[in-house]
Amino acid sequence: MKKPVTINALQAHVKAVDYKPDQHHEVVLKLFEEVGELSVEMRKVHQLGLTEQNKQNVKYELYDVIHYVVHIANLYGIDLEEAILAKDAINQVRYKEQRGESND
Repeated sequence: MKKPVTINALQAHVKAVDYKPDQHHEVVLKLFEEVGELSVEMRKVHQLGLTEQNKQNVKYELYDVIHYVVHIANLYGIDLEEAILAKDAINQVRYKEQRGESND
C-alpha cells in the first residue's frame, strides 16, 4: 500500500491480497484469533509497562484486527467508508439523547 491510506484504498488492498468469499466462517474465526492476540499484548503492557517492543506488537495486532474487519466488510459487499459515516450520524443523535440534549 501507498500513502495516504484511506478506508476505500484499504478495502481494495485487502480484497486484492486476501479475499476468500467461500470462507466466511474462517475469516470470522481469524478476527477472533487476532482480537485475542491483541488482548495478550495489551495485558503485557498493563503488567510490564509500555516498551517499544510491546508497542510495536500492539500496533501490528491492531492492523491484523483491522485487516479481518475489512475482509468481512468485503465479503458482504459493505462500503466501510459509507458505514462509518452513517453509523457516526446515528451515534451523534443517540449520544445527544443520552445527554438529554435536543436534536433540533
